[in-house]
Amino acid sequence: MITQIVTGDDAVFQAQLYKDLATFTIDPGATVEAMLISVDHQTAYTDAVTLSNVAAGADWANSLVIVEFSQSETAAIAVTGQALLEIQVDDTIKETWFGAVFVIKGQIA
Repeated sequence: MITQIVTGDDAVFQAQLYKDLATFTIDPGATVEAMLISVDHQTAYTDAVTLSNVAAGADWANSLVIVEFSQSETAAIAVTGQALLEIQVDDTIKETWFGAVFVIKGQIA
């Protein structure tokens, strides 16, 4: 199932990362960031957010990260429809993953 992000809501969800179809260990001192971008990779919809290895549900020993965007960050997204979640891990090397998300306009303020 594709992750849905509602503008104006907090968005907190898991992202499982793989290398060669296997989980891997992300060093607790690594820099891990995420942002929402356009499908054509031309437009950033959010600023990069830094992910935490101590976020509830995170398991960096098995490359499971928790992505969190605040209400104000999702409220600033001006488009709806398909988008990409970009996750970058800067550990001993820097690597980037992309995953599909769907942005929905929230109406209740």
